[in-house]
Amino acid sequence: MMFSRKQLVSLIVPLIVEQVFLGTIGIADMLMVAPVGEVAISGISLVNSINMLFHSVFSALAAGGSILCIQYLGKGDDKNANSVAKQLLILSVTLAVILGLCCCAGNQFLLKSIFGNAEPQVLKEAVTYFYLSALAYPCIMLFDSCSALFRGMGESRISLAGSVVTCLTNIVLNAALIYGMGWGVFGAGLASLLAKGIGGGFLLICLGMGERSVGLRKFAGLPRESFIVRNIMRLAVPMALEDGIFHVGKLLVQGVVTSYGTTAIAANAVALTVADFIQMPAYAVGLGMTTVVGQCIGAERKKEAQFYASHILFVSFLLEAGLAVAAYVWSGQITGFYRLTEETAAVARQLICFHSLICGVTWVFAFNIPCVLKASSDVNFVLGISIFSMWTFRVGCSYLFREFLTVGVLGVWMAMGLDWAFRGMIFYLRMRSGKWMEKKFI
Repeated sequence: MMFSRKQLVSLIVPLIVEQVFLGTIGIADMLMVAPVGEVAISGISLVNSINMLFHSVFSALAAGGSILCIQYLGKGDDKNANSVAKQLLILSVTLAVILGLCCCAGNQFLLKSIFGNAEPQVLKEAVTYFYLSALAYPCIMLFDSCSALFRGMGESRISLAGSVVTCLTNIVLNAALIYGMGWGVFGAGLASLLAKGIGGGFLLICLGMGERSVGLRKFAGLPRESFIVRNIMRLAVPMALEDGIFHVGKLLVQGVVTSYGTTAIAANAVALTVADFIQMPAYAVGLGMTTVVGQCIGAERKKEAQFYASHILFVSFLLEAGLAVAAYVWSGQITGFYRLTEETAAVARQLICFHSLICGVTWVFAFNIPCVLKASSDVNFVLGISIFSMWTFRVGCSYLFREFLTVGVLGVWMAMGLDWAFRGMIFYLRMRSGKWMEKKFI
């Protein structure tokens, strides 16, 4: 077997801890800006829905390149693995710089186009936060690419260290800029920008140190191989399209949430933050599974890929179900941390409880099984199903439920549950078929 139980634990546990630390950045912004008021929470929430779109594209590009790198490492071809890493860093950071500049230039136009129904003061806070978020995009892309490369090499502890540096820096700067300087939303955005820049720089320095399979020192003299760039794009573009279109749909759904008023926006923001935190450990297991399955596929050890995939998926299901139960039981205590009005807190508790029910049953099937499929380059199938499910159920049913049901913002979450159930069923059947193991590019 390519991986012992000890190796799997050493890979996956740091990834879980890393995702928890990363999640505290968004939670810290929300909690530490909460005393400023629900308008500030709502402004940050609107921008974060856009940020999630671009962050998902960054992560998809990094994941696409890293999957190719992982398969070369499994094959024992370090030269091409380093060539992939070099081209990945160049392509991804260049894209992030261009995107960040475009978002700064079109800041107000973009926000007003998507969230025109929001209250003027909420939009004002969102404009401030969006400028700082856009400036951070190159830092995020650098961090994501370096993290993906370290995970591909099985060195998840270094990726964890980068996340710890980012998280602690963000919390300290939040305290200094929000409370010490009294800068509110501007302070929260600036703290996140500086923290992400420091975290990305830390991982880049680590990539240049020591002797490892992939490192900056080995990039020197590597030519620009057109087939490497082409294969990166063959993996990264479908993955970026999948995540990008998924989050465009989420932005449209956010427009539905906005139409319900500030109470719904704030409650939805709190529930989404809690939901993301619940999903992070299982998401981290999926990242580790991509490394394990990808190396097995690269080494032509398909039975081992199936074995590891099924066992790791079972562990992630148990983990996700346990966290969902905990969130349901303690939903009241969780919402109490956000200092919400009684009406907003009641809606937030309702959303958290509903999410716990659907998440514990369907999330792993809908989002971790695709990690297995993508690890073997079966990206086009995942793209097609994800787009169909997102736009048919999550977007379409959100608008439908708004017109014909009287459940308020809960209707958006009901539509999300239908989306997860459908895609989870289809991805499970695809995994059982075994066709995903015939798609690798190297």
